[in-house]
Amino acid sequence: MKYYMGIDGGGTFTKAVVADEMGVVLCNTEGGSINYYAIGMDESRKNLRRIIDDISNSLGEITFEGVFIGCSALDNEADTETINNLCSGIINANKIAMNSDVYVAYVASGCDAVAICGTGSMALGKDGDGQLVVKGGWGHIIGDEGSAYSIAVSAVKHSCYCENHGYNDVFADILKEYFGVSSTRQIIDVIYSESTKKNFIAGYGAEIGKLADNGDVTAQEIIEGEAFSLADTVMSLLDEIGNVRTLALYGGVFTHCKAFKESFCEDILLHFPETKIEILTVSPEIGALNIARGLYE
Repeated sequence: MKYYMGIDGGGTFTKAVVADEMGVVLCNTEGGSINYYAIGMDESRKNLRRIIDDISNSLGEITFEGVFIGCSALDNEADTETINNLCSGIINANKIAMNSDVYVAYVASGCDAVAICGTGSMALGKDGDGQLVVKGGWGHIIGDEGSAYSIAVSAVKHSCYCENHGYNDVFADILKEYFGVSSTRQIIDVIYSESTKKNFIAGYGAEIGKLADNGDVTAQEIIEGEAFSLADTVMSLLDEIGNVRTLALYGGVFTHCKAFKESFCEDILLHFPETKIEILTVSPEIGALNIARGLYE
């Protein structure tokens, strides 16, 4: 029997699926992030090894014919050195290839373009010449507009502004509870600690999304601003590639924050009223699996 594996490595979670040569799914598993820019290569390799160990426990020690990995640390096809740095000694395969997580979501979607908004954010589509066009995906330090991380930072900045000016902070209680601090100023120690991970900060963005969906006006203003920032990035993609009939959305911010999704879609449809926007229904790891099965075609 021949085995193929597809992996979707997002900013917080990694999902893997294994199938045989007929496409019959044999195993699914999930683990931590493999975004080596966010958590380091050593931690990424540990998380990848745990995933492969889970698969081995289910199927035994196997060699894959083809493996394709979508990784949120990438924005294009990975070179051999990058693949080896992450996978060597962990995945036994005749062929391994890697690209961005947005690429495998794009393949899974079957749409003209796709936008991801979770821990990070990014958009991708093909132009009239069949060339892939990427927008966003600059990472949490210089980009990732609209992402859970960016929402969290905007909310923390709001709290800092209120602290500076002696204003009432509507987020004060939730900020203290989430970050485990007794005052806003103590947030400095948490945010700048080397042990504080990007996905932990992004989790605070999810809390702000819940507040927005429950009618908090300040949270809604932050969500609407972040939604517009991502919509602006996605619209630059739609302008460049042209003739976008369908746009797929994927990621926790789209699926778990109604206020964000509605605001984002309103911004897009105001300028591209003919575009059909839909939530991705096929998991990106399935897109990665389909690519893996085609590596020898």
